[in-house]
Amino acid sequence: MNLTLHEEYIVMATLPTDGKQIEMGIHQKDGSFATWEVADGNYQQTHYFSDRDSATADLCSRTLDELRLKKQVQKKEQGRGR
Repeated sequence: MNLTLHEEYIVMATLPTDGKQIEMGIHQKDGSFATWEVADGNYQQTHYFSDRDSATADLCSRTLDELRLKKQVQKKEQGRGR
């Protein structure tokens, strides 16, 4: 198993969306959690958590937000093509 690291976090989950992905990791020393948006190898918009359930909920919520945004953009583009 290959481990992916970001700073002092071990990446536990990665959910892809168009053009970016949302990742969740656990800190190697203190066991805290974080989620990030990753685009072109750049980590941004970090959210920090003390428990896994909250981090998992954020990971899922952020991914769903991206998918909803994609759907809205597609609807607008379809409307322009009429």
